[in-house]
Amino acid sequence: MNNLLNIKNVLGLFAATLVFVSCEPNEDPISSDELNAANATASIVPEDLEGEWILSAMLTDTVVDINNDGVFNSNILLETNCFQDMGVTFLPNGDMVTNNSKLDFKAGTNDDEFECLSGRTDSGNWDVENVNTEERLVISMTIDGTTRTHSRILDRTANTFAFEISKFESEQYYGNPSGTDAEEVTVLSLEYTRLN
Repeated sequence: MNNLLNIKNVLGLFAATLVFVSCEPNEDPISSDELNAANATASIVPEDLEGEWILSAMLTDTVVDINNDGVFNSNILLETNCFQDMGVTFLPNGDMVTNNSKLDFKAGTNDDEFECLSGRTDSGNWDVENVNTEERLVISMTIDGTTRTHSRILDRTANTFAFEISKFESEQYYGNPSGTDAEEVTVLSLEYTRLN
């Protein structure tokens, strides 16, 4: 039972992390040439984030070969389809819904296989804020009776957004691979791409 609660807490934190960023294409898209450090100002509005987003990259600090194909990648999505349904929907009324997944590296009869734990859905509230030159996504979610509010600095384009995550948050997605080939790996950032 404690393991189930720990998994719920971990997945909840993952869901919260997912909700931290997004954007929606504007009717007047900004070209990448127009965005640079000299003219960058924080100007995100809720309409930039409204819509459905799917996880498109989960970047790690170390290359891995989870699927044992002999090819090592720093994007875990190229190594497993576990996270293919992971995403977030930002609704115009400030509500949000997340779909989450996590890798368990202690599966199988000998605790030496990995398994995908997917299908968790969480909900909460979201908003955006501009702080100097930083665009931020702020989310609040209640998981297992505890409300958590997080603010993430966004790196976004018209169709993508990304944000960095902490080591603790990394473990919410990547499990606890201690004693495995993946134990030194930390997920550094998540990127989402707009579906609609």
